[in-house]
Amino acid sequence: MENNEIILNEIQSYCRGKHGAYEARPFGEFPICFKVMGKIFAQLNPQKEFYKITLKCEPEQAQLYRQLYPKAVVRGYHCPPVQQPYWNTIDLDVFDDKQMLWQMIDEAYDALVKKFTKKVKAQLIQLSEMVYCDTDGENADFALLCKNLDQTLDEIVGVKFQRSQYEQYNQRDSIHDVIVVYQDNVPVGCGSFKMYDEEHAELKRIFVEPSCQGVGLGSEIVRRLEAKAKIKGYQWCILETGELLQAASHVYQKLGYKVIPNYGQYVDMPESICMQRRI
Repeated sequence: MENNEIILNEIQSYCRGKHGAYEARPFGEFPICFKVMGKIFAQLNPQKEFYKITLKCEPEQAQLYRQLYPKAVVRGYHCPPVQQPYWNTIDLDVFDDKQMLWQMIDEAYDALVKKFTKKVKAQLIQLSEMVYCDTDGENADFALLCKNLDQTLDEIVGVKFQRSQYEQYNQRDSIHDVIVVYQDNVPVGCGSFKMYDEEHAELKRIFVEPSCQGVGLGSEIVRRLEAKAKIKGYQWCILETGELLQAASHVYQKLGYKVIPNYGQYVDMPESICMQRRI
């Protein structure tokens, strides 16, 4: 299969076209990984000297492809032995059946989703019906959602003055990486990050409208922000939340965030809780 921009774009578009799929680069510049609900189902290496794709498989299906094709074309992925039955690597320099590749990608996606619990599968269906748009801090819908977020925080905290000290750290003009989520063309959620230092991206302004809460949208926004931050070269994501925002803290902890000493501007704010996760 020829290694050119058209073919590579077709492969990436096909992977991103799966319900709930998005691009991530957890291991560096390459491979280009495709995830669903934070889990990888495909890894594409577009380099000319290592032009391959690794796909998740059911063990029986993985073995069948290894029997149908020479080892130089399809082989087990170089990974710990316990994982080898679940991944196949296809050498795209010598594999030239595009329709079969699409079938393999379909099967990789299905093999991953099949392992999800009923609850996660139900969330995936709902999250797949939403549209995730990359934008910046000047986006009007992002501004609207931030206003709704501030109103919600005022209601929870109960004192506008108490929150006023945070406003200088949440200015949208300092935020250049934003995701806005739409359902039926209506903005229902958002999240963003900005540079804290060379290694740390600071997550900001994560919000989900009440009508869309309970389906895992907040977690999905965080996962996609982490993927974007990793692609930009950051190694960690950090964030600040309030001690009264227990639901938010619980979500972050489930995503692997750990409480750390308050950083930067939050050092002298005892009502703040700071967290981080290596991405």
